[in-house]
Amino acid sequence: MPSLLMPSLRGRLTLAACLILLSFLGFTGYVLDRAFQHSVENALLERLKTHIYALLTAAEDENGNLIMPTLLQDPEFNRIDSGRYGIIINHNGKEIWRSPSAISLSLPKQTPTTAGAYHLTKTRIGKDNLYRISYGVIWENQNGSESHYTFQVLQNTLPTDAEISGFRQTLWRWLGGLGLLLLAIQGAILRWGLAPLPRLAEDLHRIEQGKQDQLSGNYPSELQPVATNLNLLIANERRQRQRYRNTLADLAHSLKTPLAILRGIVSAQPATLNNESFTIIDEQINRMDQLVSYQLQRAVSPETSLSSKPIELMPLALKLIRSLEKVYQDKGVSLQVEIDTPCRFIGDERDLMEVLGNLLDNAFKFCRHRVKLSAKHLTTPTGNNRLFINIENDGSPIPTAEQARILQRGARADTSQPGQGIGLAVALEIITSYQGTLAIDQSTLGGALFRVEFPHQPG
Repeated sequence: MPSLLMPSLRGRLTLAACLILLSFLGFTGYVLDRAFQHSVENALLERLKTHIYALLTAAEDENGNLIMPTLLQDPEFNRIDSGRYGIIINHNGKEIWRSPSAISLSLPKQTPTTAGAYHLTKTRIGKDNLYRISYGVIWENQNGSESHYTFQVLQNTLPTDAEISGFRQTLWRWLGGLGLLLLAIQGAILRWGLAPLPRLAEDLHRIEQGKQDQLSGNYPSELQPVATNLNLLIANERRQRQRYRNTLADLAHSLKTPLAILRGIVSAQPATLNNESFTIIDEQINRMDQLVSYQLQRAVSPETSLSSKPIELMPLALKLIRSLEKVYQDKGVSLQVEIDTPCRFIGDERDLMEVLGNLLDNAFKFCRHRVKLSAKHLTTPTGNNRLFINIENDGSPIPTAEQARILQRGARADTSQPGQGIGLAVALEIITSYQGTLAIDQSTLGGALFRVEFPHQPG
């Protein structure tokens, strides 16, 4: 279901790019921020270690007591509330010394640190946030006895926080600017990448206006299948319209033989018509009505069979033969029928009647005196049953060069005979719709042989 909030592809891709870019830059910023903070804290730890070593260097033992000088070399330890403080506690956690800078500092009871170990923490004392490093030592006095002391240095976090804050501001300014630049680049890439879509729409509009016949532009490989399928759809729509026009011609051609029969009966008996004649007239009129309905249905239906039921070939063939014998009774045609029993056709009866009617009509029309109709079933090695129908005459054979041409609509091999060159094209179209084939060869009777093959037929 298309999104109502984001109907365009460009909008969707832009939104997706923004979300991905924001996620990427946010994650990158977080990683860089944590890395910088970790680096600053490591640097601070090394500096605080240096101050611990300075305190250790300044400390002296006097009669078993640890003595610190009044003033230290680092002036920050000597200035009250400077933000850097020194503390020494004994093994009981009791404070035994603090730097002048920590005179007003209120500290909770401290815990001694294991000898030789460093411990860095972040604590809050009053309104100040402090980093505190503790280092435990074992002090051996002149008498050889040992005492456990913990040296501590506390550093106000303001300088470090200011450094981290400055880095963060710079980092996010750069990442923000980079994000805007990448969005602009992404927009240009999307505009360039989606450019074929408006061109495709414009080409379709030109086809709609009749300015071009099909999509012939050089589209990207992702759009080429779409263009190909659209061209197939356009071609199919044109074929459908052509079928509408052809159906009118087919309809007129299909009605030609029944009308000729009616005309012959009426001409032969202008004054009176017996019951047999009326029966024939009624039969042909009904057939014309069926042909009209059939041809109109073909005009709007896909190129497949309209129904699928078994049709006995012999009764339908005899029905057509009786009608054609009346039309061509002056020729005295000798007809030979060889149809296997049973011989059935799966499909629409009207399709089969149209095919046989056109092919038999051509055989009667172009023969000298003989026409042969044969039909049989054969089973392929794969078990597929096929229906073979042969219709041949003793007229003139069709030259090999003409065999493909006469199957085209409007083409005729013998222009001396009346006709419009539609019947064979209609028959071929119906046969093809059943995945069948129509081939032309020379008959043993001397004339033309039309071979029809329908696959997927019952045995």
